[in-house]
Amino acid sequence: MSLRHSITGGFILSVLFSLPAQACSDDSCYPTWDLKRDLLDTCNNTPFLSPANDSRVNLQLLLADYVHTPLPISTADNYYQDQGYAQVPFPVDLSDEAETANTETTAPPSPLTNQAIQLGMTSETVSTLLTQNNTWEGSRCASNNQQTALTYLQQLAKATDIPTEERQSLTQSRIAILQSCDADQSQQSGLLPANIQSPSGLLFANYLQGALAFYNADFTQALVSFNALSLSTQPWLKETASYMKGRVFLNSAQQDAFDDMGFPNNEKIDMASLQAAESAFNSYLTDYPQGQYTASAKGLLRRVYWLMNDQKRLAQSYAYWFEHPTKEANISSNQLVQEIDNKLLLSTSNVDNIDDPQLLAIIDLMLMRQRNNDDSRPPFTLAQLQAQQARFAKQPALYTYLLGAYALYVEKDADKTLTILSKEPTDKALDYLAFSQQTLRGFALESNEQWTQAEQLWLKLLPLAKQPLQRQQLELALAMNYERNEKLAQIFAHNSLIKTPMVREILLRNVAGPALLRQQVGKPASAQEHDVALFTLLYKDLTHGFYADFLSDVKQLPEKAGTEPLFMGFTYNAQQALALFQWDGKNATEYQCPALGEVAQTLRDDHNNPRALNCLGEFVFRHGLDDFPLNNQPESHELGGTATQFAGKLFSRLDGYQQVIANKTAAHDDKAYALYRAVNCFAPSGYNSCGSQEIPIEQRKQWFHTLKSQYGDTRWGQQLKYYW
Repeated sequence: MSLRHSITGGFILSVLFSLPAQACSDDSCYPTWDLKRDLLDTCNNTPFLSPANDSRVNLQLLLADYVHTPLPISTADNYYQDQGYAQVPFPVDLSDEAETANTETTAPPSPLTNQAIQLGMTSETVSTLLTQNNTWEGSRCASNNQQTALTYLQQLAKATDIPTEERQSLTQSRIAILQSCDADQSQQSGLLPANIQSPSGLLFANYLQGALAFYNADFTQALVSFNALSLSTQPWLKETASYMKGRVFLNSAQQDAFDDMGFPNNEKIDMASLQAAESAFNSYLTDYPQGQYTASAKGLLRRVYWLMNDQKRLAQSYAYWFEHPTKEANISSNQLVQEIDNKLLLSTSNVDNIDDPQLLAIIDLMLMRQRNNDDSRPPFTLAQLQAQQARFAKQPALYTYLLGAYALYVEKDADKTLTILSKEPTDKALDYLAFSQQTLRGFALESNEQWTQAEQLWLKLLPLAKQPLQRQQLELALAMNYERNEKLAQIFAHNSLIKTPMVREILLRNVAGPALLRQQVGKPASAQEHDVALFTLLYKDLTHGFYADFLSDVKQLPEKAGTEPLFMGFTYNAQQALALFQWDGKNATEYQCPALGEVAQTLRDDHNNPRALNCLGEFVFRHGLDDFPLNNQPESHELGGTATQFAGKLFSRLDGYQQVIANKTAAHDDKAYALYRAVNCFAPSGYNSCGSQEIPIEQRKQWFHTLKSQYGDTRWGQQLKYYW
């Protein structure tokens, strides 16, 4: 499951949904550039059937295969791009529709307003009644909306045997009811029409009485009204009343069953009313198999099964959507996926209740995930998976895939995976199941360090990847293969198949050596890639001690370098601009430094120059570069996680301060400042924020006393109070 800005919206997955929502410890999502995970990570999903995927993603992939539900890709929201995402991996967001922006323009009259005016109401009266219209989201009153009111008025307009005055009264009453949900009895009575005498008018008035009673939880009165109308000869009233009886029973059954968090308590469900709801909906579907409420009745039957905890019938009702287009549902595809996940996949206690192979496959993949230490459930065994084979009789390829996945993820047996998934790709475009099968084959080959064979497979799959996100996954897989097989240069060759900017940039930032970086500065795939390559080159020249190279490479900067921040990773102050390397030293207000170029020139000539070392430290300190992403490699299993090809030891401020402290020829003020800053590296936590060195507290205490006793005449000796 998941949560975005509140778990949220937009970018790459609008992909498998159109969504908001992420789930990470701080309710923010960041990409992990690894395709082979087996631990659930809702922030990092892939377009193949993976145990690590959110179950909603695997569900959407299978729906795409079996009923061709599209996977729309949207880039309307830049939130995830700003977090460093490309398209694979992607976070899960679950918001069904994008929010509609407010507009100052005056909207044209609504169809409801126009219909009401045609029935004799004035536009002023309609506007007054609609001013406080509510949507009643998430309650039985959700259907008390302008569309249902319009349908009523349209049927009323057809009833030509109702006097004009009565139709006006009925119209005004229906629009007024839009404001009512849980109103008290005195308010309810004032909303109903008065002086209705005609036979047809009384039928429409009776409907309003039933609807108002239903929306205000007077289920007894609602049932009386709808029972009477179900015998009516007016077709719309008769059908609507038949459908509404099911809703009345259902809402009566569940009205006291939910706690404040929205979770049901089965002991508080009125089972008699729930069974009556089931009977009423089935009767409606029998009488109106193609009725205007058929989709809604089927959806509410699913709710009945859920409240009954009848997982077998609930699963059967969800299995229907693997054979029918989800557009037939009364909710969006995104909402249906969320419903299946919440009400079945995450709550199923017994897979014996699941006969549908697609739903069972999703649950099996969940059971193959790496377990948390506090997970007390018994492990999912191969014998349990094998016992399910008969239920996959109509989907043997899906079952074979599960066997291969079990071998790879649970048994860690790559050879067995390759034996099970032995089928080579054809020249046919890949659906998501076939793509998943070939993905696991590639992973198994790489687990056996058969890098060249895996590379050939990824290359063969690229022209077959026609479904959304498949190519992006293959580019990432191929890039990781080249990186680990020491073929990094192929990623940046002029005919490279790897086009995803973020994939290329990660490798430039973390792995590329000076020659490759200079190549991409000279012949970049884009202006962005040029800037990332040049920034990385200059930063590593400077922090790895290649001062002469820095002075040569910095000439690539224009006279006034760009100030547009470049994404470099996820740590604090990670986004820096090329203008960083034109630092003039003036923001070092306490310890005066020359411009960065002059500092580098001094260090080129004398690597131990005290003031230049302190000023390089000032450059790092003033720009928050102690924990800059380029200082550290990603994890070994991630893209960019191999050893950097940039030689030299990384400079840390504390290393520089220690050099100055140990330099017997260092000027009085320079050494005082080095002592002051060295001690402050441990302020206030006691942990080193200037590098990775572990300095005993006794050593820090000695630095402190040296500063106080020998350099007490300096401002640095006077300012320092603690040694932490």
